[in-house]
Amino acid sequence: MMTASGRIRPPPAVVTASPRVLWVGPSGEPWLALSRVVRALGGEPLHVSSLDAAVPEMARVRPALVLVHWRLVADSRGPALSALRTRSGAAPVAVVAESNTPVEVLEAGEAEGVEDCLLAPLRLHELRARLAVLTGEPAMAPARPVERYTPRVVLMAGSSGPRAWGGLGALLEACGHHLIYSASVEGAAVRLVEGGVVPHLVLVSGEGPLAALKLLSTLRSRAVLEGVPALTVAVGPGTRAPGLAALLPRIDALLGRDSGSLHVEERVPFCCPVEFGEGGSRETEWTSGFSSALSPGGLIIRTLVPPRPGTPVRLRILLPTTRERLETHGVVAWSNPFVPRTGLAFPYGMGVRFLGMGPPRLMHLRQLCQPVASL
Repeated sequence: MMTASGRIRPPPAVVTASPRVLWVGPSGEPWLALSRVVRALGGEPLHVSSLDAAVPEMARVRPALVLVHWRLVADSRGPALSALRTRSGAAPVAVVAESNTPVEVLEAGEAEGVEDCLLAPLRLHELRARLAVLTGEPAMAPARPVERYTPRVVLMAGSSGPRAWGGLGALLEACGHHLIYSASVEGAAVRLVEGGVVPHLVLVSGEGPLAALKLLSTLRSRAVLEGVPALTVAVGPGTRAPGLAALLPRIDALLGRDSGSLHVEERVPFCCPVEFGEGGSRETEWTSGFSSALSPGGLIIRTLVPPRPGTPVRLRILLPTTRERLETHGVVAWSNPFVPRTGLAFPYGMGVRFLGMGPPRLMHLRQLCQPVASL
């Protein structure tokens, strides 16, 4: 058989496409700055000017990352942001904010499922780190996993979602655990087999203790759950936060993990830009994210590129309302970097415990928490 002369092209499967980054926002200096950074990293920058225009564009361009200017979030008066988040699929959505971005903007973004925040002007190393994890590039020095820090998977049998059982699932997710929800025994078994996941703990609840025990005995007959510890819990729509928080030490003990609750009983919603850097050196490369909850003992930070658990970090907490910048030290208590969730429910980001915080600064944080907690 004769073949056409000329240069032989490699098969399409071995051609690596440039990662696409979709910018949703104005076409001025922020777009030009983003274009320069993305092209310097070998990526392809794309642009639309509004959230409504971005939604139909998602299926066509299939970006690796979506960046939304904070003013579009502030001006949005409809479901455009949630629709964009739904259509983005595996592509995370991040807000590009400034140090004085109103708190309400980040609160709205967090409520709609935004998973990261980058501060303007965009920094090359920050975008490089995110594109590396999104495109599956290997880490420069992969860390050996430490057993007590590996993600813990919890199966909630009899639960229809994170808001069931008084919101226990949402609370466990916010403590860094990975959750599988199933309303039936059959559904739980199918999810575990299809996902190839073996949970570290099974939580069971039902209409009264006898129903919970019956469900537990049925689960025990499944081979995939052989040897997995189980706990029956009596929670429901009327269960209040203090009752849920009291369960966490027992659950953490069963999981063989240091308590990651970060003072759940005193935690309040708290959205503001945050920068963090590994170690205590003054040459630290700062990475941005945003906080979603705060307690006097620690902070939950949403970001696609958190450091490993056990890493000491420096923190800059930017307070748009008072235009203050609190600086402190901490250690990463739990960490969920970007990986495909494949049926598991958990937030990207990390929980940070404060270290060495003096009484005046701790009192200031308590004052910040108090007005929200009293609502």
